[in-house]
Amino acid sequence: MRGHFVKGYIFCLICIFCLLPITLWAEDDALSSERLAQWNINYASYLIDVGKYLEALDAYNTAYEVTVYRKTKLKALLYKANLLSTFLDAEKEALEIYDQVIKEYPEGEEIALYRKGLLLFDMGRFEEATKVLEVYVKKYPKGRFIFQVEVLLEKAKKAIVKPVPKVKRPKVRVLLHRRVKKVAIEGKGLLIDGNPIPKNAISCYFKNGKIYINGSEFSSPVTISAKSPLKVISGRNKKTVRGRISLKVKDNNLMVTNIIDIEDYLLSVVPSESYASWPLETLKAQAVAARTYAIYQALHRKNWEYDLVDNEGDQAYRGVEREDPRSTKAVIETEGLVLIEEKRPILAMYTANSGGYTASAGSIFKLYKSYLIAHPDPASLKGKMSHWKRAYTVKQVERALRGIGLKIRGLQDILPAEKGPSGRIIKVRIVAKRGGGVFRTRTTLRRALKLPEILFSIHKSRDKFVFEGRGWGHGVGYSQWGAEELGKAGKSFAEILSFYYPNTRLKKLW
Repeated sequence: MRGHFVKGYIFCLICIFCLLPITLWAEDDALSSERLAQWNINYASYLIDVGKYLEALDAYNTAYEVTVYRKTKLKALLYKANLLSTFLDAEKEALEIYDQVIKEYPEGEEIALYRKGLLLFDMGRFEEATKVLEVYVKKYPKGRFIFQVEVLLEKAKKAIVKPVPKVKRPKVRVLLHRRVKKVAIEGKGLLIDGNPIPKNAISCYFKNGKIYINGSEFSSPVTISAKSPLKVISGRNKKTVRGRISLKVKDNNLMVTNIIDIEDYLLSVVPSESYASWPLETLKAQAVAARTYAIYQALHRKNWEYDLVDNEGDQAYRGVEREDPRSTKAVIETEGLVLIEEKRPILAMYTANSGGYTASAGSIFKLYKSYLIAHPDPASLKGKMSHWKRAYTVKQVERALRGIGLKIRGLQDILPAEKGPSGRIIKVRIVAKRGGGVFRTRTTLRRALKLPEILFSIHKSRDKFVFEGRGWGHGVGYSQWGAEELGKAGKSFAEILSFYYPNTRLKKLW
């Protein structure tokens, strides 16, 4: 009897020790996925900051899908809903997420009720907002948002729908430097806060919480203007811009912003984003797309300290030096024209080359816009950046994936797991001895390997993975190289824009 007991005890110990590595591996895989989720949530904040809203949306989708922790899933949902409603004009989708949180995540019900009521109020749906906010008061009479809810309730009950004011030709705030200690500015007839100075060059720097210009102290913010365009120099970065410069103390540094008329801004953007030698109709199409994008950002960043960044995060803006008479003509001849859908300027996304088939924002980013859909674009295949090929060894792929937090070991294969209507691989199945699974392609494989696009095929040849792809960028909306080909084929700018942004119309706002 004792012998049977000892044998049974030993057998149990063996089972425990056999199962222990499996348990530890499972926990390690969960932590690996959680690291990837948290990285994507944090990275999404940066992407929003530079205007890459669709990429941020993809990051939140990735975080929600890969994590196994409720707290992280809830955080991803709430952040995603805020992104949808604040920057993507997708209030319906945001409301659906708040309803999901209220139903599935009791721990997030309070914040979801408050945000849902606030969103309905902002949408002018005051009766619905009142009902939601009253539910909040009933359930959370001492809740952390009770004061805001009571104020909103009072306003919602008295609300009167007012007509939307007409849009005036705006100025935009372009962020040139987020945090610098020193900047030099040159120009003819310089003025500081409207007061002329005898010099054509000034040195501005931050010290002890103050702004100093040529040794004299100024209160933040400071406005620099001139009769000529201003040359802004910070280290090796030099850019000459129209408009005026605003210097502001921010995070113990100087924030440098260019405040400029939107049409003057476009004089630089169009030739920075397209070649000035391209057909005039193509340049006009780029001007309208860039103007629409800029006004969209300005409308959605009213509470920010800037409307746009000066690089490809929003739109390339290389200053006066980049201006060209042909692109200037395109801007002048389309002055005030923007693309509208349902009385709103659209999110005029554009990409370098669609690879012969534009992408659906709904498939790739889970953002459904009637004008950002998948359709054939054969003209893009004639343009540059239409085809590419990359090859990596198994070890290179594993190393690259580890670099973004995915601990893949014993990589065996990479297979398409989900494709969109354009043929883009939305999700991949990574087959491996450890750490494999199904992941969103853009936020994992594409990011790790720096692939130009997700419109590709995958072939394994011995110890190598070969990716053969088409297109450059996200593929959503306007294809710049495709538009160049359409312009060469005699299409008007309106026809080019209608092709890439269906279900929209042109409207002159100023």
